Amino acid sequence: MKAAFLVILVVVTYGVTVTAFWMTSPKSLTIYPSMDSYSWQSIPHANNGGSNNFEITSASQELNKNMRGWLAFNISAIPSGIWVINAELRLRIWHKTTSEPSELIGDSTGRIYAVYRLTQPWTEYGITWANQPAYTEEHHTTAAVPPGQGGWEGPILWMEWDIPDIVKDWLSGAGNYGVLVRDMQENSTILYSTQFFTRDQVPNSGYYPRLIVTYVTPQEVALFSIVLILEGFLIISIWRRRESPRAQSEV
Repeated sequence: MKAAFLVILVVVTYGVTVTAFWMTSPKSLTIYPSMDSYSWQSIPHANNGGSNNFEITSASQELNKNMRGWLAFNISAIPSGIWVINAELRLRIWHKTTSEPSELIGDSTGRIYAVYRLTQPWTEYGITWANQPAYTEEHHTTAAVPPGQGGWEGPILWMEWDIPDIVKDWLSGAGNYGVLVRDMQENSTILYSTQFFTRDQVPNSGYYPRLIVTYVTPQEVALFSIVLILEGFLIISIWRRRESPRAQSEV
C-alpha cells in the first residue's frame, strides 16, 4: 500500500503539471514562403518563378522529365532563444498523376519525396535546373505522397514533412537559403508527378505552402522545471508526514 500510494501521488501530481505545461506553453508560428519555384530537367534553363503550381516529378533519362522544387522562408519572426519542439513543412496538393500504363504514367501515391537544406543562395525568378543551388543531406527528411486527389475546389489534401532539425540549423547560424524538394528515386522508368500550389496566382493563403514552427521559450521551461522541483519537495513532505505516525505507533 505504501508503494502504491507513492506511485499514485507522483503520477497524479506530475501528470497534471506536465499536461498543463504541454497544453498551455507551446506556441505555433505559421510562416509562408518568401520564394518558391521549380524547374524541369528537360528544359534546364527554364525558370518557373511566379507559377501557381510547384511540380515534383520522376521520369527516366530517356524522357528527361525529372522536376525539382525550391522554397525559402523568412524566419525572422521566430523569437530568439526559443526551443523548437517541431517544425512542419506543408504543401497543398493540386494534382497527382494516376496509373495510365499505356502512357507510361504511374500513380504517384506512396512516392517518397525528400526535403533538403540548401547551402547556396538563389532567386525566385533566376533559378533553373542548370543553376540550381547545392544542398546537404544532413538532417534531410522524407515523407510519402498521401492517397487521394486535390484540386482548386478541393478536397484539401496536404503533404507534410517534419523538419525541426533544419530549422534548428538555421537558428544556430547555418545559412538560411531554404529547402529543396525532390523525389528520392528520380529517373524512374515511367512518369510519376505531384503538383502543389504555390503562393502565386492562388485565391488566398489557404493554398500557400507553409512552415509551422512549434516552440517553447526558455523562461517557460525554467518555470516548468522549478514547479517540478517544488512538487518533488511537496511529495517528499507528504510522504514523510504520512509515515511519521506509523513510525511512532510502532515504537
